[in-house]
Amino acid sequence: MVDLVVRAAGAIEREERIAAFGQLVESFRDMACGYAYALLGDFHLAEDAAQEAFVTAYRSLGQLRDPAAFPGWFRRIVWSACGRIRPDERATVASLDAVGAGVLAAADSLPTAAGDEPAQAAEANELRDAVLHAVAQLPPPQREVTTLFYINGYSQKDIAQFLEVPVGTVKNRLHASRGRLKERMLHMVKDTLHQNAPGERFDRRVIDELLSRPRPLEIPGHPVRDAWEAVRQALADYEVVTGPEVEDRQTAKASQDHAWEEYAYRLGEGRALRFQMTSVTMAAVVGRSAPVRLLAAGRVFRPDREDATHTKVFHQMEGLCIQTGADAEAFLATCERCIRAVVPDAEVRWVPHDYGYRFVAEGHEAMVSRDGREQQALGGGTLSQQALRDAGFDPAAVSGFAWGLSLERLAMLRLGIDDIHALWQPPYVT
Repeated sequence: MVDLVVRAAGAIEREERIAAFGQLVESFRDMACGYAYALLGDFHLAEDAAQEAFVTAYRSLGQLRDPAAFPGWFRRIVWSACGRIRPDERATVASLDAVGAGVLAAADSLPTAAGDEPAQAAEANELRDAVLHAVAQLPPPQREVTTLFYINGYSQKDIAQFLEVPVGTVKNRLHASRGRLKERMLHMVKDTLHQNAPGERFDRRVIDELLSRPRPLEIPGHPVRDAWEAVRQALADYEVVTGPEVEDRQTAKASQDHAWEEYAYRLGEGRALRFQMTSVTMAAVVGRSAPVRLLAAGRVFRPDREDATHTKVFHQMEGLCIQTGADAEAFLATCERCIRAVVPDAEVRWVPHDYGYRFVAEGHEAMVSRDGREQQALGGGTLSQQALRDAGFDPAAVSGFAWGLSLERLAMLRLGIDDIHALWQPPYVT
């Protein structure tokens, strides 16, 4: 591959340059189309974006300093080409014939209709469509590796080079996507019949009920407010920023999170209830110079099944630090200071976690326990170089980390209670 890049960029004869680039096109054609499909959800638009990307790459090849970096460099060109596709051209649901039968292997090689009796063929086609739809619903990082892996047999190493992630990350994402696909197929009938959370996300009556719930951060003496105040005192050098509970699609996806598709309670016209606080800190960081230390806390809304540790409305606290020395060690120390500000005698167990998107380079989750009770209460990690660049910082000069924690989970541990609903029902636990 490196030799082809060198010849395509620097061969004296024009015919030799074109021939070498033609071989690069042959090698990366399906990779480009598969990646573009994962982003756009439509095969025809993906082909258009891939074609534009190849033209751009040919014209810009002389700017590539390291020929070995071609896969990742070319992926960014494909990504930019997809970004130029007008929103009204994009499909909202993936084209069902886009990936082909290979993707079905991700769901344990479900049968196709060839050679079946008419009734069996119809049933197989319905199942096939359902699996391909399930692929379309995967989080973007998992959808990318799944499409690339099955579209033309690209190796995990090839995919890792193209996506500029470790091979281990590709393996983890493939494993997660297979699990999600199987889970979707196993629970498809149940989800269809019960019309659970997805239906809620578009129901204005449900949304109005969620918005009418209490605002613990505004109630003096409330355990959630006390937890927030304890964190603020522990991180007194952090600036507190705020943002609206209703945000638009562009703001919500500022962190490149896939959660808009999975979690957002929709209000129409590209607006939805806030489902995370990351968008608040990422919006606030724009235009600042290092050092930057930000905190934000507020209600967020997600269509979770309500149980002893989950409610559809809860309080997330988000922290962001960008400065010299903001490394993994500083991240862990800062997060433990947050946790112990609320639960001084807490035990903290850190678990490595692949968040599956480019915002976090090295992720961890904190399992916090006290008196035999354990909660997954915090997650975050060091910022990727791309995330720093997107925020307007030079990764060679500064580093950063970000984290989010559940104020309810910490309040439950602090008070020794097992049901989160006790924090929402007056008279509130004190």
